[in-house]
Amino acid sequence: MKNFRGITLLEMVAAVAIALTLGAIALPALQTLLPKAERATCMGNLKNLRVHFVNYAMEGWPQLPPGIKLGSLQEQRWWLDKTKKDMGLTERDWRCPTLSRKLKAVPESQRPFIHYLPTPFSEEPNKANTWTRMPWFIEIGNAHGDGNLLVRQDGTVETAPQ
Repeated sequence: MKNFRGITLLEMVAAVAIALTLGAIALPALQTLLPKAERATCMGNLKNLRVHFVNYAMEGWPQLPPGIKLGSLQEQRWWLDKTKKDMGLTERDWRCPTLSRKLKAVPESQRPFIHYLPTPFSEEPNKANTWTRMPWFIEIGNAHGDGNLLVRQDGTVETAPQ
């Protein structure tokens, strides 16, 4: 018959100490990963918006109704509602995770509905495609610390010069 030997308290404490030490070593590296992951998500959102708007660009860019001021919360709500109905986009498609995290302290009534503003183009069919260097969407605020992200007609995502 074999003798079963359990874990001693000293072995348990040593294992926990090793795990905590490894965690303390890894924590700084993990903290640098979050901003990079959020930026990648933000860039993906911009590309996704561009893909959804390609058909609109061919048929004519959506036009704001009269009386809605550019950059206003009313404009943001209009874009969100229109693209939900016409394209199946959700609020998540319009939000940068970095901005969402940074705006948690701001009262909800003052937070923007969307974090990327579409460029106003003519409603003339295919007009948006003729402006190859004009961004289709630009991120509001300098969420990532090196300038606003923007997506161009060809799908490239860049940082706007400061």
